[in-house]
Amino acid sequence: MTIGEALKRERESLGLTQEEMTKNIIQKSHYSKIERNIEGISADSLFKILFAHHIDVDEFLESIKDTYTSKEDVTAGLLEKRMMNAFNTSNTEAVKKCLAEILELDENLIFKYRALIAVATFDGTLDQLSENTRKNIVKKFNDFNNWVENIDSLRLLANCMSVFTQAQLDNNIDYLLNYYRKKDNHPEIKTERVAIICNNYLYYCYYSNVNGNNIKKCLDYLKNLPKNIHFLFYHISCNFYTNLFNGNKKEAIDIKESLRKWGYEDRVKSWKV
Repeated sequence: MTIGEALKRERESLGLTQEEMTKNIIQKSHYSKIERNIEGISADSLFKILFAHHIDVDEFLESIKDTYTSKEDVTAGLLEKRMMNAFNTSNTEAVKKCLAEILELDENLIFKYRALIAVATFDGTLDQLSENTRKNIVKKFNDFNNWVENIDSLRLLANCMSVFTQAQLDNNIDYLLNYYRKKDNHPEIKTERVAIICNNYLYYCYYSNVNGNNIKKCLDYLKNLPKNIHFLFYHISCNFYTNLFNGNKKEAIDIKESLRKWGYEDRVKSWKV
């Protein structure tokens, strides 16, 4: 869907004429050509129109994303969704098929590394990863400037913890948490990215029987997340891991069982107790 098509859809859902949609931000004749994909629209004008009509910006951008994203990135996004579904359903054949397709992509090196580690973790073959692959992943991570703000480096850290030495991993997690504690008003997406890393670190430490130096810091980070519906699952995850690390397996089992009964079985399938 193009920007023009998405604007037309929003306008029609609001029951507005083209002139009403413009709110005098741009000329009606120009707007009409935008809807017909004859002319483009500046980012400034686009967001003014979206905000003027209280249109959900995230939803709007999601609707047009595939049109303005490279073909390979669209393919990578679809493969990532397929792989997550295969993981959630424990479909080994589908997981391996997705990995083979991911490795055939021309670019998306970070995605390839993340997929390799995820599949190796899934089928228990992490010890079969070559030393060269491990070193290349760590090197790629270290090549990022200001990695704490880069989405690719944060994804790499979240999904590839097992390739770092414990000292490297603990230093990275400690630096990350200290960095985000010192700054206020983070975008929600960055706050959630750090929450994912904390959650994965707790999973890695508990199920790998590793006494990580940042277990308490990660639990505290999850505990202190905003108390809203968006972060609800992270608060539940915090309670789950708190009970596990404190040796309260029965309470952890109860949390998992409650989530399973409420229809979240796919989300907690990896929570082995």
